[in-house]
Amino acid sequence: MGIFQDHRKTITAGFVLALLFIAAGQVAGQGLAASEVIAALARWGHFLAGITWIGLLYYFNFVQTPAFASVSADTKADLFKEGGLVRRALWWFRWGAMFTLIFGLILLAGLIKEGRVSIDIMIGAALAIIMWFNVWFIIWPAQKKVLGIVEASADEKAAAAKRALIASRTNVILSIPMLFFMAASAHFPIFGFIG
Repeated sequence: MGIFQDHRKTITAGFVLALLFIAAGQVAGQGLAASEVIAALARWGHFLAGITWIGLLYYFNFVQTPAFASVSADTKADLFKEGGLVRRALWWFRWGAMFTLIFGLILLAGLIKEGRVSIDIMIGAALAIIMWFNVWFIIWPAQKKVLGIVEASADEKAAAAKRALIASRTNVILSIPMLFFMAASAHFPIFGFIG
């Protein structure tokens, strides 16, 4: 039962299962045309990375940060160390953000090429790019100080923690309209299409 004991095997099993379903669709003649494969893979990657990124954003803001208020300094130190919970979660968080952006830009390029760009998707994309910037250029550099990856005084760590918290809470605020407009663009356009 290794797939239930090792997260890498669990992820691999999920991809294998998805590919089996995709292959069954192809064999049944209901699958993707060759021209649709890149867009389908980009959309799938965008969903997977986006769920990882936003799920961890909500975990940090709604679960971890409030829980840390009652955690001892020793426990916090264990959670912050290399290989600890916080560093692992931040790794998935920032790379979830990166791959969400990459796959999203591939999808957006396809929409632009096809002339199907909605104002809704542009609003969602703009908010997502601001959020991605916050992750890579505000939250992660600040967290490196908080976690002790980068040398910092106690005052610098406190300032970095505050900066990371404000950027993270900003991302929570931005995520709500971002998710709405990402969904609206394909299912119920609010503003319509460009051009």
